[in-house]
Amino acid sequence: MKKNGDTDKKEEEEPGTGNEGSEADEDAEDGSEKEEDDDNEEEDDEGSDASDNFSDLESNAESAEEEGEEEVKPKKGKDKPKKKKAMEASSDLPFTFDVPESQESFQSLLREKTTEQQLVILERIQKCNHPSLADGNKAKLEKLFGFLLDYIIDLAEQETPDLKTVDKLILPLYSLCQMFPETAAECVREALQDIAHTLDEAIESKGRATFPALHVLFYFKIIAILFPTSDFWHPVITPAVTVMSQLLTKCPVSSLEDVAAGLFICCMFLEYVSLSQRFVPEVINFLLGVLHLATARRPSIGYSVVPPFKHHGKSSGLLLTDSDDDINSWKKTHMPLTAINGLNTEDKTEINHFRLTCVAVSLDLVKRCVNMYGSLPAFCEIFKPIFLLIHEHLPRSTYPKEIQDMCQKILDDIERLGKKTYKQLMFEKQAPVAMKMFTPKVMPVLEFGRKQGCNKVERERKKLIHKHKRELKGAVREIRRDNQFLARVKLSETMERDAERKRKVKELFNSLSTQEGEWKALKRRKMKGK
Repeated sequence: MKKNGDTDKKEEEEPGTGNEGSEADEDAEDGSEKEEDDDNEEEDDEGSDASDNFSDLESNAESAEEEGEEEVKPKKGKDKPKKKKAMEASSDLPFTFDVPESQESFQSLLREKTTEQQLVILERIQKCNHPSLADGNKAKLEKLFGFLLDYIIDLAEQETPDLKTVDKLILPLYSLCQMFPETAAECVREALQDIAHTLDEAIESKGRATFPALHVLFYFKIIAILFPTSDFWHPVITPAVTVMSQLLTKCPVSSLEDVAAGLFICCMFLEYVSLSQRFVPEVINFLLGVLHLATARRPSIGYSVVPPFKHHGKSSGLLLTDSDDDINSWKKTHMPLTAINGLNTEDKTEINHFRLTCVAVSLDLVKRCVNMYGSLPAFCEIFKPIFLLIHEHLPRSTYPKEIQDMCQKILDDIERLGKKTYKQLMFEKQAPVAMKMFTPKVMPVLEFGRKQGCNKVERERKKLIHKHKRELKGAVREIRRDNQFLARVKLSETMERDAERKRKVKELFNSLSTQEGEWKALKRRKMKGK
C-alpha cells in the first residue's frame, strides 16, 4: 500500500469487467484498485496529481518504483492546461468564504461544484479564516475537519463512489489534520468508536457480524494517510488496528463480497506494518482461510482452520472454479473496490474471473507476508499451514500460468527462508555452586549472659552505641520535663489573668448596682414630692 505521495491515478472499475482500455500497471498484491478509462489523458489535463491520489490501493514494490520514475519526469506541455483549468474554476467564485456552521451548510456550499471549484473553496476558507487573523477562527476551522471528513465519506457512500473527488479532497483534509492534530485525532477516534460499537451490537443481537461497506472501510485508508503508522503506540492507529483485527476475526466469510472486504483490510494491515514489520496473526489466518475456500473438501487436510472460517460449511468451496474455459480466458487484473458493496452481476464467467482474482490477490499478499516476516524465528511454524495448503491441496495445475508461477514462487521462498536449525535447550556450562553450610558459630562466654567473642573495635562500637542510646534517652527525658514546666507556668499565668478579670467584672457589677439603687431612691423621692 502507498501513502499520500505514492499512489497512482486509477478510476473505479466496474465489477467483473476487464481493463482493456487502460494503461494501468499490473499490481495485484494489494488486491484493491480502480480501472483507468480511455480518457486518462483528460484526467492529467484536469490537474489530477498522481502523488496525492487516494483511489489506488496497490502495493507492488516493482510497479511503485516504475510509476515513481514516471512521475518524476515533468510534463511541460500540460502545465498551461492545468493553470487554465484552475483559473476557470476560481473565476466564478467569491474571494472570501465563511466557515460553515453545520454539516448541511457545508455540503450545500460544495454541492453542484466541480472538483477544482471545491478545492478552491476549501483553500479560500482556510486562508480567509486563518487562526492568525482573528481569535475565534481556530475553533471554526477545527469544525471544518469533521465536516470535510463526513463529506468525503458521503462521496464514497454513493451508489457510484466519486473516487476522483475523494482523491483530491484528501490534500486539504491532510493540511487541516496537520494544523489541528488533536481535533483530527478526536474526530477519527469517534468514527472508530462508532464502527466498534456497531460491530459489538451486531454480535450481541445476532451472534455474528458482517463486514462493513466500502465507505466505512475507507476510514482505515484515510487514517493511514493522515497519521504515522510506524509508532509503537498511537492514539489513532492503535484503535484502528484493534478494530481491523476484530473485523478479520469476528466477521464470517459467506460471500465473495466478504472476501473482497477482508482482502482490503489485509492490504491495509500490511500498509500499517510496512515500516515496523510487526507480526499480525489475523492477516495470516485470514489469508489461509481464503485459500482454503479455493480447495475441495477433504476429510483430512493436515492443517487447522481457525474461525471465522470453518473446515466444512456452505461457503467452504466459495472460490472453487468449475469451468476450464473461464480459467483459460482469465487475465490478471486488479480487484475493483466496488466489489465490496456487491458484484451486481449474474454472469458465471465474470464470477469465476472474480474468484480467480481473489485467489491471485491472496497469493500476492501471502508473498508479501513471506518477504516481510522472513526474519522471524518462528517463520517455519507460521507459514507451514500455508505451505501445506498450496503444495498439496490448492488445485494449482488447473489455474492459469500466472497463478501457478506465483504459487511456485511462494513455495520456493518458504523453503528457502524456512531452512533454519534450532539449537537444543541446554543448561549453561558452569561449575557447580557449593551448598551453604549451616555450621554453628561457637563463641566463648566469659561471663554469664554476656558475649565476649568480638574484637576490640567491635566492643568500642557497641559501647558508643550504648552511650548514644543512654544520652538520647536522657535528652528526651529533660526535654519532656522542660515542656511540663513550661506548661505549668503558662497554666498558672492563664489562671491569674482569669481571676483578675473576674475580680474586675465583679467590682464593675457592684458599682453598677450601687448606682442603680441610688437612681431608684432619687426617683422615689421625686414621686413623693409631687
